[in-house]
Amino acid sequence: MKKKLVAVLLTAVMVVTALAGCGSSGSSSSSSSSDSSSSDSKTEEAAPAEVDADGKVNGIMYAEGLPIVDEGDYTFSIFVDDSSSTGEFVTLDALKEQTNVDIDLKYFPYESATERLNLDLNSGDYADVIGGWTLSDNMILTYGVDQGIFIPLEDLFAQYAPNISAVLDLPGVREKMTAPDGHIYSIPYVVDDTTVGYTPFINTRWLENVGMDMPTTTDEFEAVLQAFKDQDANGNGDPNDEIPFSTDPNNKHLEAMAGYFGVPMNNVGFTVTEDGETAWAAESDGYRQFLSWFNKLYEKGLIDTEISTQDSATWEGKGNRDLYGCSIAYGSQEFSGLEITEEKGEFDFLPVLNADNGGIWLRDTTGNSVYRTQAVITDNAEHPEIIVRWFDTVFNLENGISISKGPIGVMVRQEGDDPTAFAATADGIVNDYYVVDSSTMSEEDQNKYGWSNLWPQALPKFMPLGFKFKEDHPLYDEKAALQEYYEPYLTKNIIDSFWVDLDDVEIYSEYATSIKDYFTQQQALFIAGQQDVDDDAVWQAYCDGFDGLNLDKYLEIRGVTKKID
Repeated sequence: MKKKLVAVLLTAVMVVTALAGCGSSGSSSSSSSSDSSSSDSKTEEAAPAEVDADGKVNGIMYAEGLPIVDEGDYTFSIFVDDSSSTGEFVTLDALKEQTNVDIDLKYFPYESATERLNLDLNSGDYADVIGGWTLSDNMILTYGVDQGIFIPLEDLFAQYAPNISAVLDLPGVREKMTAPDGHIYSIPYVVDDTTVGYTPFINTRWLENVGMDMPTTTDEFEAVLQAFKDQDANGNGDPNDEIPFSTDPNNKHLEAMAGYFGVPMNNVGFTVTEDGETAWAAESDGYRQFLSWFNKLYEKGLIDTEISTQDSATWEGKGNRDLYGCSIAYGSQEFSGLEITEEKGEFDFLPVLNADNGGIWLRDTTGNSVYRTQAVITDNAEHPEIIVRWFDTVFNLENGISISKGPIGVMVRQEGDDPTAFAATADGIVNDYYVVDSSTMSEEDQNKYGWSNLWPQALPKFMPLGFKFKEDHPLYDEKAALQEYYEPYLTKNIIDSFWVDLDDVEIYSEYATSIKDYFTQQQALFIAGQQDVDDDAVWQAYCDGFDGLNLDKYLEIRGVTKKID
C-alpha cells in the first residue's frame, strides 16, 4: 500500500490479488503476539442464522446464490483511496447486476484520503466499509481491538463467505490476519508478490543522447545526472527543461538508496542485517552517507525541486512531457506515459549501484504477501452479513478476471473445446483465457477498460494461485526482468511484521507516528540542505531527537534489539 497497488502485480500469479504497492504496509510474516493468540481468547461461534420461507436471513439477504438481495433493498458505503481518474469502475457496475446491492462509493485521491478518514472517524460519520492504503495495523488495533468501531468478521466469514474462508485457510494466512485478541477485523488480501517493489528507472534514450553508458556506481550515476542537466538530453531543442531525478510523491523510497552505502532502509528507518535480523538504521553512518551524497545532488540542481511537495498528477505530468531522466517508481509506465509493448521500452531499471563495494537493495517480500489492512467493516453497517457476502462474490474467479484484466468477452476471450473450463496445467497456465490486444480497440474502450477503471485497486479481490493468462502478443515483463537482475543484490530477509501486544497499543501508536513523522521531516531537511548532515553537532542533535521521542521504548515494543551504527 503503500499506495499504487501496481498493475503488474495484478496481472501476475496471485493467491488473492493485492496491491502491492506498493508498497507497503502489508504483512508477509506473522508476529509472536498473533501466533500466541489462544483459542480461548476468541468468542463462541455464532449460531447458524435462521432462514425464512423466502430463503432470506434477517428478512433481507438471500442465504445463498445470487442476487444477494432484492433490487433496491440495500446500499452500503465504501470509503477508499485510489488512483482512478474517473472514480467510475466497470466491475462495480457488474457486481450491482449480480448482487442487486448498491454501493455508495466515497472515493478520495490518496493525497487527501488520510486527512479525510481521520475527520470521519473523529466525527463518527464514517462509511460502512473503510478500505485502501490509508489503513494500518495501528488503526486495526485502535479502532478494532480497543474501540470496537471495526467489527470482528471471522464468524460472518464462516457462515457466509466460502471463498474468503478458503483464502484464510491457505498456509499462514489466518495466523497473520488474526489480531492479538483472537479476532479477524479485515478482509484478506493475499498475492503472489514481487520481491522488489519501488526502484529507480532511467531513460536509456537520454543516456544515448548524452553519449553515456548505464551507471554502476554512485559517482557514475552523479555524472549521468549532470549530463542530463547540462545537455538537451530529451532532444526537444531546450537544454534547460530536463529534470535529472525525481520520485513517486506517495512512495518516495529515497532511503532505500542508502543501500548503495550498505544500509538499505524502509520509510520507517529499519533495515535487515546480513544475518537476516531487522534492525534500526535511521542513525547509521550508511544512511548519513546517503543523505550527504543526495544533498550534493540536490545542491547541484540534479534533483526535482518539487520532490517533497508535488502530488501524483504533477509528477506524472512531468514524466508524460519527457522531462525526467530517472525516477523511482513501481514501474516505468507509471510516470513515463509510455505504453508497454512486446519489446523493452526506453526506460530500464537502474542497477544496484556500488554492488561491488557493498551496495545492496532491500527485499520487499519473500514472494508472497498478506495484506491485512485493506478493508474493514464498521459498526455503522446495518447488515454486515450482506457486505461479507458481497465481498465473497468479489472473490469469484470470473470477477477476479474482470478486476485484473477486464470483462470476459471484452478484454479477455475464451477459446477451446470447453469455453467454461478453468483447467490449470502443471506449470500453472490456465487454458482458454486470452488477453485481448487492446491496441485493436477504440480509444474510448481502451480508456474505459483501463486497469485503474476496472476496480478500486486498493480493495481486496481474488485470483487463484498459479493463474496465468495467455496472450497473443506477450508484453515485455519489466518487473520479472527487474527481479531476476536484482536477486543477487537483495537482503537475505524482509523486514519482519508483527502485532503489538494489547497493553501497548495506544502508546505504541503514539510513538510510531511521532517517530515516522520525525524521520520523514528530518530527511527532507537534510536533502534540501536546510540542515547540514555533515556537521557532527547537527547530526548528533538529529539522533538525540529520536531519544526525545522514546525510541528505545518504541523499539522494545517493536521487538527490535539491534541498532546499526
